[in-house]
Amino acid sequence: MQGSGIVLVAVLGLLVGHRLDAWLRAGTYRRDRDLVRRPRASRWVRPASVALPALAWWQLCAHDRAPLAVVVVPLAWLMVALAAIDLDVHRLPDALQLPLYPVLAVALTAVAAVTRDGEALLRSAMAVVVVLLIGGLLWLTAPRQGLGLGDVKLAGLLAAVLAQLGWSQVLLGLWAGFALGGVVAAALLVTRRAGRRDHLALGPPLMLGALLAVLAG
Repeated sequence: MQGSGIVLVAVLGLLVGHRLDAWLRAGTYRRDRDLVRRPRASRWVRPASVALPALAWWQLCAHDRAPLAVVVVPLAWLMVALAAIDLDVHRLPDALQLPLYPVLAVALTAVAAVTRDGEALLRSAMAVVVVLLIGGLLWLTAPRQGLGLGDVKLAGLLAAVLAQLGWSQVLLGLWAGFALGGVVAAALLVTRRAGRRDHLALGPPLMLGALLAVLAG
């Protein structure tokens, strides 16, 4: 069943990736004040729409987390879209992120009902509150070029899912995300592709950190 599920997720990923690529090329998410620094088309969107959800499905099902995998796969496609937008205009739209909070709450509640694991649901709720509070404080104290409110909201969403696997996954995922973001920022500064005052896209590193935490099991 796991193998057939991976094939199904990969096939759906091909279709979703095609639609995502077309939507991103249209650029309807842009605002007049957005500073566009990258081309509208991203070659990595289609393969990422296939590979990332398939990897998450494989790992979660391997650990008897099929109900959670059903939630993570469509979320992974949304994360691909958010990553592409963040890389393009350095912004994570509220129109995509905020509706995910109630949708994810309903989805994780359904997972808890199927698995009869109310503790995981409570852990997710606590993780969201803790991450949003800490992230909000960091946003108030950190330079605006480092951490944006969109990044804080994204971290809350990722924490809700990672908490289903345990507090260690929450810590690992967020730590890996910020670490990757630091490495990317340092590389851009060294190569002079960005300055100290430039706003860097932190969303994609946060998402990659979350994926690493899921794959870590």
